[in-house]
Amino acid sequence: MRTSVVLLVLLAVASHTVAKPKNRFTRYPSWNTKMYPIWKDGDPRYKESWKGGKVIFNVGNDSPTLTGAKVTFTIDLEFPHNQKVQPNGDVVWAEDCTVNGTKYYKSEPVYPTENTDWEAVFPDGTPFKKDKRPNYVFVWKAWGQYWQVADDSSSSLTISTDDIPLGSYTMDIVIYHYRSREKFIPLGYASTQFSITDQIPFAVSLDQVNDIVAGDMRFVQNRAIAFTITLHDPSEYLSSADITFNWDFGDESGALISRELTVTHTYISSGAFKPKVVIQAVIPDKACDPPVDNPTKAPGPPADQGTTEEDNTEDEASTASTTQSPQEAPAVAKTLSLINHIMPAEAQTGLTTGGKRTLTGRAGALVVAKRDANDKPSDDDCVIYRYGSYCAGIEVFEGIEKVEIVQMDNTVMATPDMDKNALDITVTCQGSLPKEVCSVILDADCLKPIHTACNMVEPSKECQLVLRHFFNDSGVYCINVSMANDVSLAAASARVNVDMGSGLSSHGTIAIVLGVLVLVLTVGIVAYTYKRFKSYRPLKEDVIASAGLQPNQPHSCSAASMFWSLLNRRGAVDNCPLLQERPV
Repeated sequence: MRTSVVLLVLLAVASHTVAKPKNRFTRYPSWNTKMYPIWKDGDPRYKESWKGGKVIFNVGNDSPTLTGAKVTFTIDLEFPHNQKVQPNGDVVWAEDCTVNGTKYYKSEPVYPTENTDWEAVFPDGTPFKKDKRPNYVFVWKAWGQYWQVADDSSSSLTISTDDIPLGSYTMDIVIYHYRSREKFIPLGYASTQFSITDQIPFAVSLDQVNDIVAGDMRFVQNRAIAFTITLHDPSEYLSSADITFNWDFGDESGALISRELTVTHTYISSGAFKPKVVIQAVIPDKACDPPVDNPTKAPGPPADQGTTEEDNTEDEASTASTTQSPQEAPAVAKTLSLINHIMPAEAQTGLTTGGKRTLTGRAGALVVAKRDANDKPSDDDCVIYRYGSYCAGIEVFEGIEKVEIVQMDNTVMATPDMDKNALDITVTCQGSLPKEVCSVILDADCLKPIHTACNMVEPSKECQLVLRHFFNDSGVYCINVSMANDVSLAAASARVNVDMGSGLSSHGTIAIVLGVLVLVLTVGIVAYTYKRFKSYRPLKEDVIASAGLQPNQPHSCSAASMFWSLLNRRGAVDNCPLLQERPV
């Protein structure tokens, strides 16, 4: 019974301890709590620390980092949607709005700049090194040490990893905003995880021309595959190293040693393969460099991290101990260039000890493996050896090797509406059989698509297809034909001249023939009539008198009268006096 009571008491004490709010960021002895107050988690003042809403902290880093290289941390402040950052760093209202009953106008500063005639200092008392006092102060913490940065809403910190043990770590950061004379208000805390490894981080991508599905690790035989390596070295630690790549493509073709970042290999048979590569970097050892007058060394993690979390209020003196004296606390200036956060997922979750993270295909892959590092080579030749390895499984299939357009026939197809010129294209292929065929008709310059058609191909023993296309206009066209299956794609192209006058329909032919026959018959009738009535006989005077005409009276001869005479078969009588045997 007594034991149960003791256990209950211990559990109650433990629950009280866990529930009690604590400071996420322990102060070091010289922290100026009056100028830089520290609020506990859950403090209601955080909700009112910024007008108009909550500020979001986007924190990242460029790890994994090779031991001895530098790691860069970045932070960007994301303000509420109704606010924006000016080029000079000031935050203004993006629109007219009302917050908590107070009216604010567009382009009005959220926090107007205060006139300060005092020397701005960091939390440890170190003065700012900038002529213009920044609006924000970022205090970074890792390994029990602190780095202070005065900057605008975007900032970064770059530190060295010399003498830092391999592993995954967390970088904490507290963000302060200048509010009034000698007063900075904490906006909140953030953190990001990073890792230090002795394995060279790098990415591998595999690409093949006409790959149907990029990144599926399925390729076609007898076609070159490009293996491309991208080293993850944002701090350029390996810029002076001698790096070699030892490739084994897994098809018993032998090893390939290269210093090029991209190599190609062709698999001549189908099957499953496991290409591998081992990277070796020979890095000059900085320990062999001649000493300088004032050597400096980046602070490392404390051997005994005696920093403790305290629950002191902001008015109480902090007794948190660190291995770094107040005079040694560095004041870090802004890094000139920001490094993009390469692995956002890893920055949140960290890296598993002894594991690897790989991503194959076209997407980049970061490969990390952790083990104990022996920085000094056995022969002590002032170089450091670092390695990295990669292995992936791929499948190679027989693909469509070649597509050819072997014949094009131009024919005319009669339809109820109109006649169309049909072009029959005979296409053959070599290799595996296609599942889909697509044809594209383009203009004479082979630039503008006019018509596209895709159809599924029925299984057959031979790869030969006849594609039919209809044309309404004459001209020169480009034709592209492509065949594809699950793993491969092949294409061929040709140019064709379509002539709509090269053929005539039966209806058109009959109409033209009938028209010609009617014309010939008409011409024959006219010629026969003219030949029969071409001889004329003299006219008698009694005939002229009976017609009521005087001998000396002029007569008119018109085409109408002559035609009327022909119709009435009066060829023996001529009404024209010019044909009589007398002088006119």
